[in-house]
Amino acid sequence: MSLLSIPKTVVDRSLKLTRVPIDFALTAAGVKRQAPESRAAERQRERAERLREQAETERRRAAEKREAAEAGIEKAAAAKKRAAAKKAQKAKKRNEKREKSAELGKLEAREQSIEAAEEAVRAKRQADQLREATEKAKEARKKVE
Repeated sequence: MSLLSIPKTVVDRSLKLTRVPIDFALTAAGVKRQAPESRAAERQRERAERLREQAETERRRAAEKREAAEAGIEKAAAAKKRAAAKKAQKAKKRNEKREKSAELGKLEAREQSIEAAEEAVRAKRQADQLREATEKAKEARKKVE
């Protein structure tokens, strides 16, 4: 042991001796006294626990944000899908209307051609009747002459 360490040892021992009655009193009172190292370790554990709780809270917030964003994206996609379906429905109705209009035009043209054919048949009958009538009239004149 060196001469310099002797005063340090004496002071350390005297402090321990003066602390003994206080430690007994604290132990009897039920107060637990911690060493400075254990207090620092306890503070580190508490800090680590707080940091874990903060990290968990941040994770929850991030998850909530992500879910809200996903819900917004889903709503936008659903709205877009509804708009596309509505647009397709309108286009389908326009096409059906166009097809019906074209079909109506065809039917009208067919009706006109049928009417024209009927008119032609009527005109031919009248011409045939007129021819027959003129032939009968000619024969009747020949007989009269």
